[in-house]
Amino acid sequence: MKKLSILFAAFAVLFLVSCGKYEEGPSLSLRSKASRIDGSWKVEKYTEDGTDLTSDYATLTFEFTKDGSFTISDNYLGQVFSETGSWELTSNNEDLTFTFSDGTTDVYKILRLTNSDFWISQTYSGITDVIHLKAK
Repeated sequence: MKKLSILFAAFAVLFLVSCGKYEEGPSLSLRSKASRIDGSWKVEKYTEDGTDLTSDYATLTFEFTKDGSFTISDNYLGQVFSETGSWELTSNNEDLTFTFSDGTTDVYKILRLTNSDFWISQTYSGITDVIHLKAK
């Protein structure tokens, strides 16, 4: 009986720690948030105040590493663009904060975070950008 109680308690703790935090899910994941972010991502959809701008950002990619570094790359109209810096989960893991190599920061709210989907949004000057990323 004691073994069953311990097993139940361990399962309950695991379930409560892993339950969903983000508006769009998932409701349960056994992988940590940082390990789900780690990897290469491409833009699947990009909207600004509901206007679809995906075609303008079709070549934008994000590379995150578990150690907290990132590279954002784009090849827009033949111009190669690349930014590097560090990332961290902030606001009780609800936000993703980018600190660029020049010291500036951007904060995005995490809407969805699975192994294959990563959705973030940012509101600035009354304009809301929503970025749906897909694992590469």
